[in-house]
Amino acid sequence: MPKLVDHDVRRREIAQAVWAVIAERGIEGVTLRSVAAEAGISVGRIQHYHASREELVRDSCRELLKAATQRFEAVDDAAPGERLRRLVLGRIPVAREFAIGTSIWLAYEAKSIDDPVIADLVQQGHAGGVREAAALLDECGVADAPAVALRLMATAEGLAVRVLVGGLEPRAATALLEDLITEVLPG
Repeated sequence: MPKLVDHDVRRREIAQAVWAVIAERGIEGVTLRSVAAEAGISVGRIQHYHASREELVRDSCRELLKAATQRFEAVDDAAPGERLRRLVLGRIPVAREFAIGTSIWLAYEAKSIDDPVIADLVQQGHAGGVREAAALLDECGVADAPAVALRLMATAEGLAVRVLVGGLEPRAATALLEDLITEVLPG
């Protein structure tokens, strides 16, 4: 009887191997061979899912965006103000594992300079975060929610970089964002 393979699971496993390579060697360290070694599978198996290194990097970026969206949507039972706080404060890398994830996302952002597909994915990711924040702000009754959402998300992303490079403690970044959120939310 043939072995059943969950292709989505396999793609996610390959993407996780790409992320590990990016975390260790940067995005330029991603090769079919390095990802296969990291995943403990053959290069042929990688090629079954990805025809090229370029496709491999792009698909792993798509998987990262999908995972981030699923993680946020998994906790949607809170009030809009609380969900907004989670969305905005969630940009700040407060744990080592999260700092690694942030550095991987920044590698994709840097790659977007010379890869139009990655650029589109990064833009979609940014726009999706701002849209979600705007919807939550609108539910909270904030005027000009799209502009306020952009301000919150851009500030959070900038602070995340400062935390990542050691120029700001996570606690200080979180406090700055809490103050900004309190400032923009009514009542």
